[in-house]
Amino acid sequence: MDDTVVPKSQDKAGQQGKDNICAPFRDVSNFEDLFLVSPIGVFVVQDNKFKYVNPEFIRISGYSKEEILSMTPLEIVVPEDRETVRRNAIDMLKGNRTTPYVHRVIDKYGQEKWIIESVTSVCYEERRATLGYFMDNTEHELAKQALAISEEKFNKAFRSSPDWFVISTLEDGFYLDVNDAFLRTSGYRRDEIIGRSSLELGIWVDPDQRKKALETIEKEGRVRNLEVQFRMKSGEVRWMLWSAEPIEYHGEKCILAIARDITELKKAEQERLEKERIQVLLETAGATCHQLNQPLQFLFYLVSELEDAPPTKETIMKLKEQCLRLKEITSKLENVTTYKTIDYVGGRKIIDIDEALKE
Repeated sequence: MDDTVVPKSQDKAGQQGKDNICAPFRDVSNFEDLFLVSPIGVFVVQDNKFKYVNPEFIRISGYSKEEILSMTPLEIVVPEDRETVRRNAIDMLKGNRTTPYVHRVIDKYGQEKWIIESVTSVCYEERRATLGYFMDNTEHELAKQALAISEEKFNKAFRSSPDWFVISTLEDGFYLDVNDAFLRTSGYRRDEIIGRSSLELGIWVDPDQRKKALETIEKEGRVRNLEVQFRMKSGEVRWMLWSAEPIEYHGEKCILAIARDITELKKAEQERLEKERIQVLLETAGATCHQLNQPLQFLFYLVSELEDAPPTKETIMKLKEQCLRLKEITSKLENVTTYKTIDYVGGRKIIDIDEALKE
């Protein structure tokens, strides 16, 4: 958007008259009809004023043709970008730059737009001017910014997460990147991990689990909350809740895996189950003692009688009766399949064998 710079050879030509001023440049005066249908914005600047704009330029800027032709080129450029635009235009007009440059403009409605622009020196109505190509690149720039923000957020989450974040190759499991939580828990240094595989380091306690997980990823597209065991550098084995899905990383098929350490939860669960097993044993023992106490007391009484006199038929029958009672109690204990308790002496509880058998 600048027509103030002309190579020295052209300055000399300018001193020789109007005709020679335009000699080095193409005359675009006769191309205006072609510019009307161009899908790219086209403008001509002369004497630091817009002299021509095509319909696409008008559409992008939002201004009417009359409004544009009364403005200077830098008026629509975002103030912070004006100096950069001026320098880039000068470099391009001098031939020091060949690639288009990107900058921001403000349209008539105050909306900021990203523009790809290139300029060249031309002859317009027999005088030197600047021909510019003006293309709206706003959607691409916004998408690029959104991607950059997304990548920044991901990198922050990747680095600062208390969970393991790991990027490894899909096929062989070579580590490409790991976060600090991984290094802190596993005990490895970064240089001991990157470029080596999980199988080589023996991190998977059961390598078949990784193979099955990859099969699941191939079939379902991801793995969620798989309980696995990982071996640390020290040899310690820890339980992890492992999730993974495929990604493309630097053009290579990889997996992004997140693992949450649940070792303490697993230990707490095992301790709880162990306490429950012990409690069941104690309550079963209490029920057994309770059930066996009466027949054993009666047997002791009968055996005491035998010490003073020979056994009678009635005594023998009573002995058999109590033995059958003991057999019945042990049979009940063998067939208990549910867990029901009743209050017992001293605030304790014991298994309710009869109620358990009803179930």
